[in-house]
Amino acid sequence: MSMERALYDESFKAEQDLSAKQFLAMELSAEAQVDTADAAADPVIGILQNKPKAGEAAEVRLLGISKAVTDGNAAAIAAGDFLGTNNAGKLVKKSTDKDWVIARALQASTADGTIISVLLTGGFHLAV
Repeated sequence: MSMERALYDESFKAEQDLSAKQFLAMELSAEAQVDTADAAADPVIGILQNKPKAGEAAEVRLLGISKAVTDGNAAAIAAGDFLGTNNAGKLVKKSTDKDWVIARALQASTADGTIISVLLTGGFHLAV
C-alpha cells in the first residue's frame, strides 16, 4: 500500500527537463534550482513530486512521506532501511559509514525502478 503525506514541500526552478523524473531524488544545482541527483554521494534535498520542463516550477518534498523510485536490485531494500541516492537519482540502501541518507524505507524493494513509500528525514550522514 502506497502512502503519501506532505509535511514540507518547496518549489524550485527545474534546471532541465524533469518531466520524466517524477519521484526521483533531487539536488540543489544552483540558487533555488534543482536537478536529478547524479552521484551516490550527492547531498539530496528531497523527492520530485511533479513533472516540470526546464525553467518550470519543480515541487520537491523535503519532509514527510513520499513515493520514490528505488533500485533494490543490487542490494534488497527492506522496510526501515536507510536510503540515499545512486547515480541515476533512484534511492538505494545505504549502510556504509558517512553515506548520505535522505530517507527510511516504509516498504520493500528488490527490483530496479520499483516505486515505494519512504519517510524523508531531511538528510544526514550515516554513522555506523
